[in-house]
Amino acid sequence: MLETYRGTYFHPRTQFITIDAEGNVLESDNVLFSLKKGDAIGTLSAFFEGLAAYFDVAEDNDIKFTCIHLENRDKQEFTCDIEFKTFANEQPTLIIIHDFSDHYKYYQEVAQSRNESVINSQVLELQNKYLKEKEDFKNTFIANFSHELRNPLTGVTAFCSVLQKTNMSTEQQDYVEVIKSSADHLKNMIGDILQMSKIEVGKLTIEEELFSFHELIEMLEFTYSVKAKQKNIEFELDFDENIPRFFEGDKTRIKQVFENLLENAFKFTSTGKVTLSIQQNQRRARKVNLNISVQDTGIGIPTEKLELIFNSFTQLNNSQKYSGTGLGLSIVKGLVDLMDGKITVESEEGVGSTFKMNINFKYPINQESTSLENKSDIESKNFLSKQKYNILLAEDSELAQMAVLKILAQEGHFFLDIISNGEDVIESVIHNEYDLILMDIRMPGTNGDELTKMIRSLPVQNCKTIPILAITANLFDDDKKRYKKMGMNDIIEKPFDETTLLKKIYKYLK
Repeated sequence: MLETYRGTYFHPRTQFITIDAEGNVLESDNVLFSLKKGDAIGTLSAFFEGLAAYFDVAEDNDIKFTCIHLENRDKQEFTCDIEFKTFANEQPTLIIIHDFSDHYKYYQEVAQSRNESVINSQVLELQNKYLKEKEDFKNTFIANFSHELRNPLTGVTAFCSVLQKTNMSTEQQDYVEVIKSSADHLKNMIGDILQMSKIEVGKLTIEEELFSFHELIEMLEFTYSVKAKQKNIEFELDFDENIPRFFEGDKTRIKQVFENLLENAFKFTSTGKVTLSIQQNQRRARKVNLNISVQDTGIGIPTEKLELIFNSFTQLNNSQKYSGTGLGLSIVKGLVDLMDGKITVESEEGVGSTFKMNINFKYPINQESTSLENKSDIESKNFLSKQKYNILLAEDSELAQMAVLKILAQEGHFFLDIISNGEDVIESVIHNEYDLILMDIRMPGTNGDELTKMIRSLPVQNCKTIPILAITANLFDDDKKRYKKMGMNDIIEKPFDETTLLKKIYKYLK
């Protein structure tokens, strides 16, 4: 009888069982579960005990149950679909058990995989959110930290410039020079931290300007030849004169790459020499490819640490003699990457190190007709149209106030109003006519860029055209764009010295 039913099903893992009205087995093909005639169907699983009402039904009926877990006598588990078929002609009840274990296992794995994917996606989203919050906190901290350090540093730098113009003994001049040198060193370290932060978040851009590459190298040769004599070591320059004289690129960043590599080489070299080699590789489509190397005979780098040297804040030698921020090489790597170049290092401990770079530089084709305008540093005060100019200084740092006051007082061309609170700036602008405003960005009450926007919207004569110069340490590209959008004309970076301040002021008072 069961063979008749089996012919209508194609699934090989299907068992057919017939039972009487009391639930006792009449016949079973035992494909999945071993049953004898007379066994109670309930002995197979408690599931069947709850279905006794279907055993004695004298009508055609077909009931299906899905995803039922059953276990045989060998403790083997199955996941099955079960059908109950009853018949009106009083035939025995037919039970059909389909083993769909593989099928359900597959869908369970798919569902689990989907759930894990959703969970992993949520975890990744949380991680990204955490990293973004961490990055935002770091950048905010660096910006605040930099700003707070640069205020007192502005006072030190500015007053050193003022002191150098006074009558001092040779000994006093030496002391001031030491102070100024220390302040410049601190300024450079702060700049390194801020610059590394810019590189990491992709906010540092490479500018393009025409400059003399040969003059840059000549300046480096002079500077480091002097430094080599001071350290009693040699400095050698191997420069290919066929390299175009003029380049189009970011002179400041290129100079920084050279200086950081050379400073690093000089720091770790006490005997022998440092060699800077710059060779032309090829020219193509207004680009020249250069192979650049900086080689030293210093302490070298252990092989196992070569991969670490371009990491931020990494110092491979922690002795006081070789102290530093550990950012120089990291900045070099970031800048070289920004210029689409490559940098590698070879080193042997106790023998020395060689840093190699390969970079493309743009250059103007007509080198002979290319020239740079002589940018004279002569103060523009010779071309001023007024005897006295009214300047407003919006600045809350007393040191910065004193520095600006002292510098401008020495010039004799300025009346200076000083305001420490952002809320008082607008009122002062309304009631006074100023020729120029020096605006600190981080003002108590209202930030300087917001104050500038308010000033530009005032229905007062001169407010739309008066030069407003930002005084700030926040120099991300986004910041610069915001300052310009708010109506600021230019930026004076903290810490500033006398020359920088006056040059900017005279530029906008022409």
